[in-house]
Amino acid sequence: MKINRLKGLIVGIIALIFIAGCSGNRAVRDITSDINGSFTPQQIEKAIIDAGKARGWAMKKMRDGLITGKIVTRGYSTEIRIPYTSSQYSVEYVGSQNLTPDTEKVPNNYNRWATKLDQDIKTKLLEQQNLYNSAL
Repeated sequence: MKINRLKGLIVGIIALIFIAGCSGNRAVRDITSDINGSFTPQQIEKAIIDAGKARGWAMKKMRDGLITGKIVTRGYSTEIRIPYTSSQYSVEYVGSQNLTPDTEKVPNNYNRWATKLDQDIKTKLLEQQNLYNSAL
């Protein structure tokens, strides 16, 4: 009888750990990337805006050195800001609606969206650099 209780307790603890680990919420991961190469502020701005739009983000230049983005999918929305200089840019989580009430954690989707946006910005900058080099 005691062994069955112990087995039940162990199974319950393992199930609780498994459920907590699979909750789908992760810590917000802001991304900072270095810009390799020489680009004008307009080229960097264009790369960020074009990459965001291609991924479905509504991108808006707030001022020189700062772009904001918002994405709405299936009733969820997320907002980001992208400050940039000639040497680096960051994709920073601002907030979301209908994703999670905890601003310290967001569903895996956000971190995946931010990572893909970062990769696309790098690709757009590389494309611009290749166009410039082929024009020489």
